[in-house]
Amino acid sequence: MNLTELVQQAGFSAGYLLPVPQYEEWTRRRASGAFAPEADWIEGDPAAAWPWANGLLLLIWPYAPYAPDAGLSGYYPASHQSYHAMMGLKKALEAVGVRAERAAVPVKSLLVAWGLAACLDSDMLYMPGIGTRFVIQALMVALPEDELTFTPKQAPFQACIHCKRCQRACPGGAISPQGYDWRKCLRAYEDGPQMPAWVMERMTCLLGCEVCQDVCPLNHFIQPRPVTEEEKAAFDLGRLIAGDIKPALALIGKNMKKGGKLTAQAAVLAANQNRTDLLPLLEEQAQKTDDPLKDTLLWAISHLKNADR
Repeated sequence: MNLTELVQQAGFSAGYLLPVPQYEEWTRRRASGAFAPEADWIEGDPAAAWPWANGLLLLIWPYAPYAPDAGLSGYYPASHQSYHAMMGLKKALEAVGVRAERAAVPVKSLLVAWGLAACLDSDMLYMPGIGTRFVIQALMVALPEDELTFTPKQAPFQACIHCKRCQRACPGGAISPQGYDWRKCLRAYEDGPQMPAWVMERMTCLLGCEVCQDVCPLNHFIQPRPVTEEEKAAFDLGRLIAGDIKPALALIGKNMKKGGKLTAQAAVLAANQNRTDLLPLLEEQAQKTDDPLKDTLLWAISHLKNADR
């Protein structure tokens, strides 16, 4: 079995094999509230959760962003693609007798600790030759002993040039000389149908916020890619506001269906883009929608009506 070859055949640019990690300090930081709620699902004790595993395979999936004016984050479409690639790799490993299971571990911290990536002022990870635009997937594996060659640990390195562009550009002020504060990051509040008003006022794209990555000079070599016709149709704001989200979910995964958040984000973005043509649809949806999505729709309606005066 050639692990590197299987990783590349699955579509990943690289795969790094690490020993089953322990990260008690990370777990303590999580308990202190250092991370956003999305970190809650990460397993705190990998050795106990996967006692059969002898390695952790970290998989890197680079992607090109959309142009900033596209109003769409490139991360979730890439995340969906990389998830299916990871599941394909899992099947390929199992076909040659290697047990493999998707792992919920703090991949960012592990890549930094192993000297494979550096954390920037924006809290984004940077990898040489890739920039910050990549998705990380992880598999716990049980490899034959003769295949158990771990990636050499490198010395940690610095990459951020501290240009402060991300600090100046961050719409929520989450990046400062004191560090990154997830409580001020727009993306931390976009996981449901209701968002704080300050988040809605600052939203510029669906599925997240790309501002810090757009301005980072370490990403300037990455050329944006155009939105395809399929993507334009799937993420049409009117379509999403009307609740027709199936085509979008086919591109970003069913997990994004939760709680009407796609419809909520589309309504907010329509308001911020001054899409008065969608006002009748927003009003129609608000009349037949229950809270908490209704509050977001009413915010968008009010925003558009006030902007039209």
